[in-house]
Amino acid sequence: MSDEILSVSDLEVSYGDMTVLRNVDLSVPEGGVVSVVGANGAGKTTLMKAISGVKDPDSGEITFRDENTVGLDPHELIQRGLTYVPERHTVFPEMTVLENLRTAMIPAEGSNSDVLEQVFELFPILDERRQQDAGTMSGGQQQMLAIAQGLVVEPDIILLDEPTLGLAPKIVEDVRDTILEISDNGVTVLLVDEKIQLSKEVAEDLYLMRKSTLQYLGERGEFEAEYERILQETIE
Repeated sequence: MSDEILSVSDLEVSYGDMTVLRNVDLSVPEGGVVSVVGANGAGKTTLMKAISGVKDPDSGEITFRDENTVGLDPHELIQRGLTYVPERHTVFPEMTVLENLRTAMIPAEGSNSDVLEQVFELFPILDERRQQDAGTMSGGQQQMLAIAQGLVVEPDIILLDEPTLGLAPKIVEDVRDTILEISDNGVTVLLVDEKIQLSKEVAEDLYLMRKSTLQYLGERGEFEAEYERILQETIE
């Protein structure tokens, strides 16, 4: 197994008096795809926000490349190699595709300019629409642009929050292929998704989030054997 790039230990997060995450432990090996599945409202997005510096936890530890990152803001984490693609599109609708990507590169402070061409090679649909305003593109194309924004900072790990939400089946297949190619290129992927089907096809390790807690379900062969049970639990 690859070395661990990210770990979460005994994490608790709340909003006011409501505890959203409690006693959460998570381990992400370097270079693979790890997925967290669970019903809407289970706490998946809060987990991603805590890891990415958007939401401060109440307690616990988040370690990225042997550094406790609790208290660091998203800008600092991007510079260290961790980037987050939120559930809702983060594109600027009145900017072109190229302008969106160049703006996304700013926090990296010195990101390799060649990375733009690498991203366009990964996303031919964006290459064709370099000068098109993002707001005029389809939802699937905007999702691809959002993922591309996360990649232009050349991360070591990318956090994808519900990347197939509301997308047509054909676009879901495109997102699946993109996630696999990102991983093949050496970028670690942490994915959260309400539906297990995508995770079943791309994840090497699977976790189930249920009632604010996280349960490790094992590596691919183990969780595939329990697919139907997990499918039922993700909708409860």
